[in-house]
Amino acid sequence: MNTNKKKLAFMLGGLLFMFALLFYVFGGTHDGMYATAVIKSIVLQTELDPDSQEKVYAVDLEFTAGPYSGQTLSTEHFEAPGSAYNLDLTVGQTVLAVADNQEGQLITGIDENYKSGRLLLISTLILFLIAAVAGVNGVKAMLALFFTLIIIFAVMAKLLLHGWPPIPLTILSALVISTINLGVIAGRTKKGVIALIGTVSGVILAGLFGWLAAVLLKLTGYTGHETTYLQLLNAEIDLRGLLISGIIIGALGAVMDVAISISSSLLELSLANPGYDRKKLFESGMNIGRDIIGSMVNTLILAYTGASLTLILLFAIQKEDFPLIKIMNMEFICAEIVRSLAGLFGMVLAIPVTAAVGAWIYSQTTDKSTSRQSVSDSVTIE
Repeated sequence: MNTNKKKLAFMLGGLLFMFALLFYVFGGTHDGMYATAVIKSIVLQTELDPDSQEKVYAVDLEFTAGPYSGQTLSTEHFEAPGSAYNLDLTVGQTVLAVADNQEGQLITGIDENYKSGRLLLISTLILFLIAAVAGVNGVKAMLALFFTLIIIFAVMAKLLLHGWPPIPLTILSALVISTINLGVIAGRTKKGVIALIGTVSGVILAGLFGWLAAVLLKLTGYTGHETTYLQLLNAEIDLRGLLISGIIIGALGAVMDVAISISSSLLELSLANPGYDRKKLFESGMNIGRDIIGSMVNTLILAYTGASLTLILLFAIQKEDFPLIKIMNMEFICAEIVRSLAGLFGMVLAIPVTAAVGAWIYSQTTDKSTSRQSVSDSVTIE
């Protein structure tokens, strides 16, 4: 028990360290134009427009980070009654402020409510809840998640900006992410190897489907304002390749879930039923996969639908300007549909691959006359 507690405490410490590292790299304050500041005073100056009732406030900001840390700077802040963009500022509140020296003139302003601190607190509470409920396995899963985030944001993104081809880089990153995640969750076992083979196969097939669909539909990769802005900043970026890379990363989680579920289920079946041969294990794996895919299809489609709910309402309100034939031919709509279909394609084809590999390996390694414990030990990779 003491060993388990030490192991859990060690992993929790590592988890918090990685979270702090991510927060520092992506959410911390650097020597740029953004920095945290505390509101020292708010004074209503005047109403700019009697019709809109828009108001302007004179705000004093005491910067607590960045190049102007310790200094109090003044700025103007505008708010309109009923606007969704109002920040509802109060004295003593911490905000994300802007201080930028442009051609000798210091430009200051208030950008957003400061959310990072509370977000870190909420996330830490969730991590402790997962640790309390799921124990070591839950913490291991969170560690794998942070490894994934570091690979995508700190490694893959930088290499893409340095001109690496998106599709091969994403497949390599998916292989590394799958290996780390399944290694942490399943350990150095044949169950993990089987799930890895199924995951990589499904992800590559999803990427192939996405590439073929992009060619057939003549998708360019321009799916929104952010892609146009990215192209302006870096004209060398392959936007179509980036679209397919996004499809691969988007399919990775769902395909991995299907593969590890089938691999784990087949292991339990082989242990509980030593008389099952390769054909019987494969049939069982396919049956399990069919049940999994029914719920996973809903999960995948609902995830994309939920993310697009605002857009769906916009189309519903302006249905005369956006008939179905217009919607179905919009670039970003087609891209999202292809993204969903590619994920489904990868998940569906990962089922027979995982079932076939699992049936072959488990039928080879299972000794019909051994006990459950000895069989369990036999599937561990030495």
